[in-house]
Amino acid sequence: MFYKILHIFFKFFFRLFFHLDVYGVENVPKTGGVIVTPNHRSFLDIPVTGVALTRRMCSLGKKEVISESRLGWLYQMLGGIPLDMDRSDLKGLRNAVDVLKQGNPLLIFPEGTRSLTREVGPIKKGVVFLSFKAGVPIVPVGIVGAGEALHKTSKMIKLSHLVVVFGKPIKLWELFDPKDNSFYKKSTEYLRKEIKKCVELAEEKL
Repeated sequence: MFYKILHIFFKFFFRLFFHLDVYGVENVPKTGGVIVTPNHRSFLDIPVTGVALTRRMCSLGKKEVISESRLGWLYQMLGGIPLDMDRSDLKGLRNAVDVLKQGNPLLIFPEGTRSLTREVGPIKKGVVFLSFKAGVPIVPVGIVGAGEALHKTSKMIKLSHLVVVFGKPIKLWELFDPKDNSFYKKSTEYLRKEIKKCVELAEEKL
């Protein structure tokens, strides 16, 4: 109920003040687990993606944000799963796999941190591991405008046109051999290129 209320609020907020346009949301499977992987430039990326999706999602994020920040309670109420980035957090990864196997969408920012530019940075292999372990596809996503609305170095929100583009779902284990030593390298680079394509499409829609 709380999630639905926030979803309605943010949907009204973004469409009224930011002119939010969403493309390709039909690419997100309507049922079953799926990992949604946007580029990441702003704290607004989480609610923007949540509004763009037609399904309720959980999100995997830094422990210091989800568990230890002032808004940690809010993130957890919205399905936030904390992950300790400084060490191998097996508990956090197991929780993420469970969420996916239960048939829920999971939001992961595969670059691991917010970027200062629209360039998509290197992808962490953890997102590929979770996809393979849970047997669920990855949907690449491009978000443009959120970085201008609330930049990593800014504390003030500016009005900005927001565009979200969802790409086609990807099963990386069908493209590359998981037994190959280069599986993760090939998979992360492929995913980075697919996210970049979505960002470029979003830029064209501005």
